[in-house]
Amino acid sequence: MNQNSILLLYEGDTEEEFYKNIIVIKIPKRKIRITYDNLKGITTNINRKVLNKIFKHLSNNDNENKINVFVAIDREGDRANDSPLNIPKLKEEISKVTNHVSEVIEIIATQDIESWFFIDIEGIYTFLKVPITRRNPNKYKSIESFNHRNLSNLFRTHNKVYLKGKRAAGLIDQLDINKIYDECQDLRAGIEKMVTLIDDMT
Repeated sequence: MNQNSILLLYEGDTEEEFYKNIIVIKIPKRKIRITYDNLKGITTNINRKVLNKIFKHLSNNDNENKINVFVAIDREGDRANDSPLNIPKLKEEISKVTNHVSEVIEIIATQDIESWFFIDIEGIYTFLKVPITRRNPNKYKSIESFNHRNLSNLFRTHNKVYLKGKRAAGLIDQLDINKIYDECQDLRAGIEKMVTLIDDMT
């Protein structure tokens, strides 16, 4: 049995639906164990929540030799906003307890995960059943200018309600995940790092 693993922590239920789609498409099957865990939102104690999830995973999987941790969160603003994660501090705290955690890597969405959805604005329009003559995809080209509130407004314009979390699964399934992956540098860099680490550990 491979004693190395990936622990993917994510901000909430919407991220869970999105990243599980990404993993199915982009990560080699059965090469390594990937464990998922929900942080249930970003708060002022996000770094403590991440540490607690890591330590919980370690206590439940003491047979794992090396664990690479990925943390998928939202920036909650433009790139002028720093990440809420303090990676050096997290690594320092982890090193006091264990040497089984090899990496802690963030995959951060600017402004939020819904900003990335706008990469496939045609997929959103298709999901909403918007006639081609009523579509305005050029409005959403600068994806980091938009967030979940803009997506909610777009849905409302077409007499629909955008529901975050697991209820967003239908929309996410409609999106062109490969297009989003190819055109989103932050997402692609994180997943490519995951693939490289998996290859190194197997």
